[in-house]
Amino acid sequence: MSIVLALLSAASYGVADFLGGTASRRLHALVVTLIAMVSGSVVIVVVCLAVGGVLTGRDVAWSAAAGVAGALALATFYSALAKGPMGVVAPLSAVTSAVVPVLVGLALGERPSTVSTVGVVLALPAIALVARERRLPGEPKRVAPSTVMRALAAGIGFGGYLVLLSRTSAASELWPVLVGRGASIAVLVALAATFGVLRRSGPSTEEVDGGEHGVAKSVRLAATGGIFDAGGNVFYLLAVRADLLAVVAALQALYPAATVALAGAVDGERPQRVQAIGMVMAVLAVALVSVG
Repeated sequence: MSIVLALLSAASYGVADFLGGTASRRLHALVVTLIAMVSGSVVIVVVCLAVGGVLTGRDVAWSAAAGVAGALALATFYSALAKGPMGVVAPLSAVTSAVVPVLVGLALGERPSTVSTVGVVLALPAIALVARERRLPGEPKRVAPSTVMRALAAGIGFGGYLVLLSRTSAASELWPVLVGRGASIAVLVALAATFGVLRRSGPSTEEVDGGEHGVAKSVRLAATGGIFDAGGNVFYLLAVRADLLAVVAALQALYPAATVALAGAVDGERPQRVQAIGMVMAVLAVALVSVG
């Protein structure tokens, strides 16, 4: 069941990324993220009240730290994208975000079976290949060391979020997800206010097709993406409480496959050859982990 939950988490994150990416064509990425955070939090509140649970001070601390790590990672990721090609930044960040919890899990004494270990190892290059994007015209062929460092830092932050959230107690149920999102919202609002994002978040002159209707649609897409993102958090937390951190983290990090598949189905974007190879490797990785 934990494997299914981890894959549901990956699928939810993948859908959220697709919707958020589409919304970001008209709205600033940080604004899209804030809308998504708020909409997802509303759903999580309802679920938490229905499920119940008891939060300890330790749970709050782990959850808040996870939220801060996730928000800073997101801001760093956008900063890296602004400085370098997505074809380098995205795979580097994605693989790092998977490696961190795998290493932490092993350091904490987790020992997956040999077959599962092979699946986890196979998942890492699969993530890199699936997340790879075409180089856009005008993008530099050489990537500055500072951009690489930002991509790595973002990956470490995303991986840190997964590790910190996994440290919460089962008795807290889903409340850690809500606390984490609250901390993320606080950090993102502070960043948006500091850099004046909220004052210049409207569509640019190159993106006015559809006018206010287009912007409203982007807001709806962002809000819907937030619900899927919240679902990804919930599925991940349930999965990691039932299985090894190293295994669950590697599987949920396959979320770019869902994004690529959705882009192909909705926008007609054909996956690159390397992405197709990565998706085949991802399927094999899932099969190995499931058998193990």
